[in-house]
Amino acid sequence: MKNKNQKILVLAIISNIAIFILTYKCESKSNNKIDTQINKPTTKNTYSKPIEGLDIPYQQFEVDTQKENTLTTNEGTQIRIPKNAFLDEEGQPIVGKVKIEYREFRNPLDFYIAGIPMELENNGEKKVFVSGGMFEMNAITENKKNALVNPKSLINVDLLSTSKSTDFNVYDLDKNTNTWVLKGKDSISVINKEEELTALSIPPVPQIAKPYSFSIKDDTGEFPEIKDYENVRFTPINLKTCSISDGQEMKVIPKEHGIYEVISVTKLGKFRNERSCLCYLAFEEGKDYNEALRKYQKKYGPLIQKKNDLLKLWDKYELDLAKVAILKSNLNEKITRTLKVNQFGFVNIDYESSYPAGIELKPNFVDANGKKLELKNVALIEKETNAIYRYTNKIKFNPEKTNIIIGITSDNKLAYIKSKELKELSNTSISIPMKIYEHNLVSYDDIFKFIFKN
Repeated sequence: MKNKNQKILVLAIISNIAIFILTYKCESKSNNKIDTQINKPTTKNTYSKPIEGLDIPYQQFEVDTQKENTLTTNEGTQIRIPKNAFLDEEGQPIVGKVKIEYREFRNPLDFYIAGIPMELENNGEKKVFVSGGMFEMNAITENKKNALVNPKSLINVDLLSTSKSTDFNVYDLDKNTNTWVLKGKDSISVINKEEELTALSIPPVPQIAKPYSFSIKDDTGEFPEIKDYENVRFTPINLKTCSISDGQEMKVIPKEHGIYEVISVTKLGKFRNERSCLCYLAFEEGKDYNEALRKYQKKYGPLIQKKNDLLKLWDKYELDLAKVAILKSNLNEKITRTLKVNQFGFVNIDYESSYPAGIELKPNFVDANGKKLELKNVALIEKETNAIYRYTNKIKFNPEKTNIIIGITSDNKLAYIKSKELKELSNTSISIPMKIYEHNLVSYDDIFKFIFKN
């Protein structure tokens, strides 16, 4: 009996030693990881909206489930909905009307205001998502219930983006775990403004003849095609390169964009000399010009209207981009990333990125008077990166970037420190001097301009 008790005691001691060693190894391994603690959501279906009373609003649409629908959002994104795209809770196709709620998130301020989790863990390293475009879409039935996606009739979204990089992947947010689930790749298309407008092939408006405009005629009757231009005059595009002259033969060759090449041919025995001149069509002021203008407007009126509509869309695109995008693409290019909606909720086009490195600060925030500030929802924004870096412990940033650190005070004020002041801090800095944004946090546009424009 004594030997048996001794054996039990020895086994207990060995077990405790093993537990201690394993615990020490785990703690050591943990200490080797990035020591930045992230505001990682731990509560089911919870998003931390930091600014009380401010959120990204939804756009509302209503669709007939038995028809194909194409919706255009305020941002210019198109949502292409096929027939029977919605299922009820029993998995049956919904017949009737469905309300679509939709909103987009285009920059770090959007991610911050909406409290969207943008963090992940990859092989033990905390990382963040850099976004190429994100949206939330929900569908609600006439009975006020959430509709489901019909996997046999998926919705397509043509999302406007500022990046045409192929590094991005498509992720859906799992509402139960608040984690992003990889869904694959999107497809990218790029429309060039000048190419789109040029493709309409609209010649310039007829011109009134200038003093140096000329006319041509056929005295021989051998070239009946010249008769089409008997009431027309030609205005050289460049007088210096125009070398037209009288000749035994005249040719008119229509070119692109309303340009005509006029060629004069002079013959003497075997000698043949051709001279040419690039011209616009022109008409004598009065009856000839008025008639030409009438014919032009009748023939090209629809195309002209289409061009004007396109120009308005491009103007809107450029204005929208200026309002919400911190990363400017070529304004003469419109980048569209197309994806299928596998489930309703949040959909993100992202790639993984590490946290910034360089200067490391303790989160010891003080106001202008040196008084300690207790801040919540602390985040770092790099203007060069479409991402947001949330911190609760040590704050790291790259001083070569254009940075701003923001947080919310206990009385719902925005505290901040911008790039110039941040660059003056070092790893040995004891505190982080924050300024307070004195305006009420009720206007998205004001906050956006303050953070990204000033």
